Amino acid sequence: MKVLEKNQTKVLETEKLLREIITSPAEFKDDEELLKALKSQSAIAKYQNQGRDITSCSLNTVKSISEALLERGFLSLDELRINAKLAIDATHCDERASKGNKQTAVGLKHKVAELESELDAAQRSNFLLTVMVSELRSKLKQLAVHEGTVEERQELYRVHNKKIEAELNYTLNGEV
Repeated sequence: MKVLEKNQTKVLETEKLLREIITSPAEFKDDEELLKALKSQSAIAKYQNQGRDITSCSLNTVKSISEALLERGFLSLDELRINAKLAIDATHCDERASKGNKQTAVGLKHKVAELESELDAAQRSNFLLTVMVSELRSKLKQLAVHEGTVEERQELYRVHNKKIEAELNYTLNGEV
């Protein structure tokens, strides 16, 4: 695989991993290497995971490849990184919180923390859905300006529709 292809794969697989972390942070809370990678832009660029085809590269490479591949460029990748870090941090807070009676101060604090965690999960889900709407608009524009035959346009629609359905199912239900 050529260097450009490896770097493109790194960006796409990193984006996919960050989305997985946001939707299922508990699965990744014990991965110390990943937690370090989420702390900064340069750390996520250096992060590598052979099982996911994520190789190490420079921050400038990640930025330039992201600008070329992703609709909102590096900004969307960085927002995903931050939200993934927050999602994992929220799972650590949930584990440390002790349950108590709702009529006590400690119990009420726990309830507030629980509700804030639910709100955080809803906000992460809304963020992913917003990104998907942005992608959908891009695909609609692509279909609108497509100069091929009706059959080619219909096939392009089917491909985009399948991908969006899979992303939507994964985002909302955690299933493919």
